[in-house]
Amino acid sequence: MNVEERTRSNKKKIKKKRSWFKVFVISFLVVLVGGGATFAYVAYKTFQTANDANVDLARGDKSEKREAAIDLTKDHFSVLLVGTDERPGDTSSRADTMIVATFNKDDQTVDMVSIPRDSLVEIPSVGYEDKINHSYAFGGIDSTIETVETLLDIPIDYYASINFNGVVAIVDALGGIDVDVKLPIDTLDSSDKRNGVKLEPGQQTLNGEEALAYARMRYQDPEGDIGRTKRQQQIVEAIIDQSTSFGSITKLNTLMDATGDNFRTNMSLTEAFQLQPFIKKIGSINRIDLKGTDTKINGVYYYQLDQTSLADAKKTLKEQLNLPIDETTDSITSEAADDSFTPSN
Repeated sequence: MNVEERTRSNKKKIKKKRSWFKVFVISFLVVLVGGGATFAYVAYKTFQTANDANVDLARGDKSEKREAAIDLTKDHFSVLLVGTDERPGDTSSRADTMIVATFNKDDQTVDMVSIPRDSLVEIPSVGYEDKINHSYAFGGIDSTIETVETLLDIPIDYYASINFNGVVAIVDALGGIDVDVKLPIDTLDSSDKRNGVKLEPGQQTLNGEEALAYARMRYQDPEGDIGRTKRQQQIVEAIIDQSTSFGSITKLNTLMDATGDNFRTNMSLTEAFQLQPFIKKIGSINRIDLKGTDTKINGVYYYQLDQTSLADAKKTLKEQLNLPIDETTDSITSEAADDSFTPSN
């Protein structure tokens, strides 16, 4: 093989490698918005580093809501994406972002729902109602998964979690991302430094700290948690655009290295490979909103989920996973729309 042939062969290998990576990035970043955005990056990195990011759950390889462990070559499945505020040295942290995505292998569709971090829900690991983001502090990813399963009445088959450092590192590794900032930002940075990030509205390139602050900020947004969710989706879409337009394999390697110890998942290498045929065929993505209202109980702010909206979301997710729907229970849940939780203090 001459030099020219070797060059063509190497370019072909790199193109194939990048093409496979692009499929993984696009499919997971688009359908797993928010904290799940970096799953695609780290999944690829995991293939290179002997599964260092794999951390199993205490429950084992299946949800208690499953009769048997799922087979990704044929079964519908769900993934919980979690973005945490965990920092080096922390002994306790919270889930800042939670997104559930359900995948239907027959229809080749994805449904996803974002759960506002301040949603008032039952947390089984402690036995009382509290903000759902506290579930992570009470018992890590196992407690959060148990809480989400209780809230939505569906099995959570897989999870992917990333902390703030990972988000900052990924955006910086990309050389920044272009975002149309929708409102003025004057907020904390990832180290909680006051006025650490200031942004004015308009199209601009954000670095890692700025992108994270823009995605996290709530109190200055008139839409509260709902506005925050929209901004998170903006950030993810910007990451998609930037990550799929790499000009060099060196930058790709930098991106993969950026995740470091900031990412965890219980999906094995074998399972990730099994998903590739399905990922290429994904047809439509349905985003589900959990409606609710801002409320204060004993002086503490909560997001009170609308029970009718919650019941509708549960029904949709169950249909997507081809699970039996208890019409009686769903009806009762819907009729409880005016009920409210009283959190334990």
